[in-house]
Amino acid sequence: MKRPVVVLQYDLTEQTSLAFGEQLAAGFNYDLHSLTIGDKTEDNVVRLGDVADVLEQLDASLLVVELTNKLSVQTYLDAFRALRIPYLFVRAGQKPNFEKVALPISFLIEDKEKGPFAAAFGRFFKSQLVIFQPKDYGTKALQNIDAIKTLLDSFQLNYEVRKAFKDSNGVEREAANWAASGEAGLVLVSASREYGLDDLLFGSKERKMITRTNVPVMLINPRGDLYTLCD
Repeated sequence: MKRPVVVLQYDLTEQTSLAFGEQLAAGFNYDLHSLTIGDKTEDNVVRLGDVADVLEQLDASLLVVELTNKLSVQTYLDAFRALRIPYLFVRAGQKPNFEKVALPISFLIEDKEKGPFAAAFGRFFKSQLVIFQPKDYGTKALQNIDAIKTLLDSFQLNYEVRKAFKDSNGVEREAANWAASGEAGLVLVSASREYGLDDLLFGSKERKMITRTNVPVMLINPRGDLYTLCD
């Protein structure tokens, strides 16, 4: 059995997430599996708090969620912090489009983990990968970018590096806004390592990005035992 792309739905009316799941499963040559949020009294129904364990049991490769007014973004973010796979947030009416993928890179070491996932889109969807280089004074972001470029070059993938106007603290938001203007169909974002007081009071940077930017956002948790999308 192939590792599935999992579509998590609050109810069966959420067709955008299903469309994304179908295209991702076909492109990566994976199976497609659907789960519905609810009391676990039947197959393919899961409590939100059990999602991480169920995805481990399924050996899932990727999670797709459609945002509605049924559950808040933060509710999903809290439930997904333990995931070892990327999770993609989409909204009703968005169309799967992986021709260009925005790849903002900061000085954080975990941003190098975006490289293998971006490479998967380059390999299997022939995506052009647009790397955003932050306007930093240090070299850590450049080191991350160089490591990612080495990986992309090994597969002879199509990418470009754009110099951002923002530093590492704002480069993901800049890339998301650029993508949402019609330039790209997906942006890769690192989830916060932990929530500080400001995050708890005013919302984490990923929550703000997801709620304020009309572009599909794929989040990657900052952990060293992530599952890659493809071999």
